[in-house]
Amino acid sequence: MKTDLVEIFQTIRAGIQPYATRGYTVHENSETGYDLYSEKNIDVNDEKVTERFFTGVYINGDKVEVKLNTSEFSTTNQELVHFGENIAGLAITQLDDTKLKEVGTLVEIIHTNFKEKEWI
Repeated sequence: MKTDLVEIFQTIRAGIQPYATRGYTVHENSETGYDLYSEKNIDVNDEKVTERFFTGVYINGDKVEVKLNTSEFSTTNQELVHFGENIAGLAITQLDDTKLKEVGTLVEIIHTNFKEKEWI
């Protein structure tokens, strides 16, 4: 069980970094934040979209936040925290193998959705 925020952040970041080779662009890569965006130009409801947030991990105060683009999902999962419109995720203070697998599964679900929507 990991409780050190830097260690939690680095472990989760290592899990999402490979997505940078799967069509996403790194927008932030610092000691406290890492995020990925799709920069594929698409039209949504006659509006041009040039970038779309995919996922990110951030140290924020006394927790590590994993944020995901949930624009195409209804988020009824009780563990998900809403960080803003179309952004939900997890606030983590302790990381075990089960929680790490949950993060990986959520990121893969969002990635699959991005592929299906042809956003990457």
